[in-house]
Amino acid sequence: MNAKCDTSPICRKVYKNSFNMRKINITGILIFTVFILFAAACKKNNISPTAEVVAPADGETFFLGDQVDIQLAASDEDGSVVLLSLYIEGEAMESSEGSSLDYSWDTGGLDLGEYEISAVAKDDQGEYSSDYVMIVLDVPGGFNPDLTYGTVTDVDGNSYATIQIGDQVWMAENLKATHYADGAPIPEVSSADEWVALTPDPDLKAYCWYDNIAASGDTAGALYNWAAAVKGEAGSDLVPSGIQGVCPDGWHLPSDGEWKELEMFLGMNQTDADKTEWRGSSEGGDLKEAGFSGWSIPNTGGSNASGFTAIPGGFRSNSGSFYSFHQYASYWTATGALSDDEMAWYRTLYYNNEQVYRQYKIRTQGFSVRCVKDL
Repeated sequence: MNAKCDTSPICRKVYKNSFNMRKINITGILIFTVFILFAAACKKNNISPTAEVVAPADGETFFLGDQVDIQLAASDEDGSVVLLSLYIEGEAMESSEGSSLDYSWDTGGLDLGEYEISAVAKDDQGEYSSDYVMIVLDVPGGFNPDLTYGTVTDVDGNSYATIQIGDQVWMAENLKATHYADGAPIPEVSSADEWVALTPDPDLKAYCWYDNIAASGDTAGALYNWAAAVKGEAGSDLVPSGIQGVCPDGWHLPSDGEWKELEMFLGMNQTDADKTEWRGSSEGGDLKEAGFSGWSIPNTGGSNASGFTAIPGGFRSNSGSFYSFHQYASYWTATGALSDDEMAWYRTLYYNNEQVYRQYKIRTQGFSVRCVKDL
């Protein structure tokens, strides 16, 4: 106590009251602080709600134009769900103040590809949680339903669809013959070591199935080294090539020039056709089968407008390894590279590009084959 108040009753009373007020203020502050901490602790211990996309299933595929039935559900262990919202590709579609939501999504007019469907739940404490699935919008694969196809049969009895594109008639499926038209067998080389031992020698012919799985040939055809594709001939860039090679009677292996004819009919100009690597604009998309039954997503530009129905059979490298099934469709031409007698020209279509790739490669690669009908 202040010494000056020792002898003054009034002073002592004022001081005592002041001291008591300070005790009250401190007590109030402590109580308020405890309340704030308690409230914060309660909020911190709040259990977040759960949200779930009940349907469709993650990875499920639908055809473009389908009605997709979407079901969302939510729950909250220590409170209640006050809002459940549906988002598709980040866009708010529908909300419910309850713990469930049903929505019918019309996919007509959308693009092919993957779509994210999300559920977001909010509880009565302001906490959120979410869930999502990815679905695919596809179209039926196979041939272009708006075009008319013919057929051809090889010496092994395999039947192939054919399609006229401009003045040319092409096979609309990858070749899977294991014999030449005269009945001579093509050596099957499955061993990686044996494949590595192949050289560009025209007598070292070989074919294989992707990953040595014969069933892969049902849709993707066989992979041939160049010697097998041309049946050991020297090669040609004539139009038509004049090289029957592995093709059925009445058909031949197309030259580099015949591939250019195809590409230019689809819209590529001569300057681009003569270039190497990726060329043109959307011609590759016009050649690729539409959708994702054969091609990996996104199958950029894949429309099959030409009817060619390119299927990605992958390839086998000269090291004997297999690569890029569902991603690359690589085709031999009948034309050897003038600059190197161990190389030959080929074409590639890619799942993530709508152009056409033109280049030459060592002849011991394993590529797919498409044949063209003789004039």
